[in-house]
Amino acid sequence: MHAGTVKELIRYPVKSMQGEFLSAIRVHDYGVEGDRIFAWEKNNKPGSHLTISDSPFLLEYDVKLEEEGTLVFIKEGERFEEGNLKVHKDLEDKAGMSISLVHTDPEGPGPSYWDSPLLLTYKESLKELKKLCNREEMDMLRFRPNLVMDLGEAKPFAEESWIGKDIKINDVILHVEKGCERCAYVNVDAKTQEVDTNVLKTVVKENKQIFGVYASVKKTGTINVDDRIEVL
Repeated sequence: MHAGTVKELIRYPVKSMQGEFLSAIRVHDYGVEGDRIFAWEKNNKPGSHLTISDSPFLLEYDVKLEEEGTLVFIKEGERFEEGNLKVHKDLEDKAGMSISLVHTDPEGPGPSYWDSPLLLTYKESLKELKKLCNREEMDMLRFRPNLVMDLGEAKPFAEESWIGKDIKINDVILHVEKGCERCAYVNVDAKTQEVDTNVLKTVVKENKQIFGVYASVKKTGTINVDDRIEVL
């Protein structure tokens, strides 16, 4: 059954930093290629990383993972490649502690920095939540999805009806596992770093703390912007 189309594709090369909009993504068993493969680790607490809720200044940098694997940080139009001491010092000064940029192989035994392979959200659900929060503006990036969908005339939060079902997008087959239970991350505006605690309170009150759905990968492949979404 045709359900809608893919409108935006986003990956987050570094945990809790800005997302990178793409025209196509390669989907592996572990999720989106290049998604959350880096994080800023606290040197005094190995395995503990800076997050949006405690370090919203991470969102000051745009991040791009270039084709050859080079990680690039961008702030106010200036580009800095991975290892640049200016970026490291800026973030350490704001964090008030010593930190290191750590990498994980998503196919290996090391740590991973995501809860489930892919996160899907629906544009109409965002519109409804914005209304419920009495906000004039609300950007989808605060919810950190990989796929943003247009489901036509479907009601807000219709994506939750897919839980337990398979969906097909191009040559990729996903299994919708569960709703995404939200935390304090969603209170932080990804563009301005403004904090609005009413966002999470509203998600809890109006939709049982759920916004968007998690999906695992049953068949790998490529997803493109404007691809059709079929519920199997």
